[in-house]
Amino acid sequence: MISTAKKYQYHIYATIVFIVSSSSLNSFIQAIIAGFMIFSIGLIHGANDLKLIQKKTQKKSQKIFLQTLLLYIFVVLAGVFLFYFLPSFGLFFFVAFSAFHFGEQHLESKVELDRSPAFKWILYISYGCALFGLLFTLQWETVHAVIGQISGQYISKQTTELLFFAGFIVFLLFGLISPALRKLLLFETLILFLLGLLFVRTTLIFGFGFYFVVWHSIPSVKDQLNFLYPSDTQAALKYLKSSLPYWGMSILGLVGVYFLFDIQSAAFLPLFFSFLAAITFPHTVVMGWLKLSEQKTNGQTEQH
Repeated sequence: MISTAKKYQYHIYATIVFIVSSSSLNSFIQAIIAGFMIFSIGLIHGANDLKLIQKKTQKKSQKIFLQTLLLYIFVVLAGVFLFYFLPSFGLFFFVAFSAFHFGEQHLESKVELDRSPAFKWILYISYGCALFGLLFTLQWETVHAVIGQISGQYISKQTTELLFFAGFIVFLLFGLISPALRKLLLFETLILFLLGLLFVRTTLIFGFGFYFVVWHSIPSVKDQLNFLYPSDTQAALKYLKSSLPYWGMSILGLVGVYFLFDIQSAAFLPLFFSFLAAITFPHTVVMGWLKLSEQKTNGQTEQH
């Protein structure tokens, strides 16, 4: 547990700093900080999907790369279609995929390699559901207003509480089954407690943005750097350069929609989360595909 705490020491320090200083930051300042984090590191962490695909398929035929690229484009279009024509369905899938993706990023290195995919998937989703349930419950008034504007659906506080408790209990039970994770359950529970303090003392957009960037995006970028540019002293610069085109298009797309359709300020938050969901959905699929491919490769290596 000590080594894990050391790995996340800066994440913990940052969380405590914003818990303590939150009372001196009004909602506007929090929105500015969250927006800066999300539109910089948050977007950049998902802007190298094509580079990841290319790296993974470089030893295979050009046909495989093109097929994967077409599948990626299809996923992007499917995400846009869902959020435009079926917002309730799209929102549900975004939360479900994000819960899995967040849980996978946070817990993957802490679970035994020989565990079945089903065990890992349930563990990852349960952690993500506990996280979303905690945020949604502590920010319920804003959450149900945003969801209502996006999908026209009403979400009760009892539903968000159920999401948290169900996710947390399943996470604890599966954690107790896993020897590698069992010794970390107290640490992970304390982390959720810290995040709960942050969520209740800040706004919805800041709480989500802080977790998305500090606890998810930064560790994800580190993993991507190790995968794309192992032992390269200029890895960060190369990563940033390859991210800029997609990052620029994402920013222009959001700004264009905001001004072109004359979005009112009250509707910005639903637009923001819909936009974030549409661009992160394909990234979640790509990262899941990479992890699954890696697991299959490791399994085949062990058999030989």
